[in-house]
Parts: sequence; structure tokens; C-alpha cells
Amino acid sequence: MLVKLARRVLLGSALIVGTAVVSATTAPAQTALPSVLHLSLNTEGSSVQRAAVLECHPAGGSHKFAEKACGDLEVVQGDFRRMNANLARACTLEYLPVTAKLEGKWRGNVVSYTKSYPNACVLQNETGVVFDL
Repeated sequence: MLVKLARRVLLGSALIVGTAVVSATTAPAQTALPSVLHLSLNTEGSSVQRAAVLECHPAGGSHKFAEKACGDLEVVQGDFRRMNANLARACTLEYLPVTAKLEGKWRGNVVSYTKSYPNACVLQNETGVVFDL
């Protein structure tokens, strides 16, 4: 009788410990740190600045293509300067510089990137929908 009771206690303890281990190992994967990015575009010679807020993990904000933009930024860990969208579209040699800026938090880390492009077409070819504001 005492042996049966000891087995039940051991089995119950093992189940509780096993459940706790599974919960502890799966919790971090389920809760990715949210990302909130402020995006802006300035075209040289224009007083109009376009801006949007992009939220990732989960996707949202005022960006019209938030889900796609978050997916593209995930590949480069939030650094749009490392992107290469490789859109199959030829751009003119028109020189009308546009400066793209991204500031905020990416997975809990503060980020701030700025890059200038010769024109909006080149910007879009390299960054895809990220700066399609």
C-alpha cells in the first residue's frame, strides 16, 4: 500500500515538473517583443514630408502595407539599409533625392537609420513596401 502511494506521488510530481518545463521553454517563443517604428520620407526641394507608424509583432499602425513591411524588415533585423527588394523595374536617371528615415524600437532595441536615394524609384526598388507611405 505504501509503495502504491509513493508511486502515485512520484508520478504526480513528474507530471507537474514536466508541464512546468514545457511551459517555460515555449513561453519566450510566443511573446516576441513588439516593434514600433516611425518612418518618414523627405524629398529634396519639397516642404512635404510623408510619415507613418509601423508596428510589428503583431503588424499594425498607420502603414498601409504593415504585414508585408514587417516581414521584409524581419529578414534584415529591422535595418532597412541592408534590404535589397530587387524589384524588376527600371528607374530613370532623374536626380531628385529622397531621404528615408526609420526610428523607434525593433524587438526591444532602439534603432535609428537614415539613408538617401537618388530618387523615389530607386528607394522603392531597394526597400519594397517599407517606405510606401
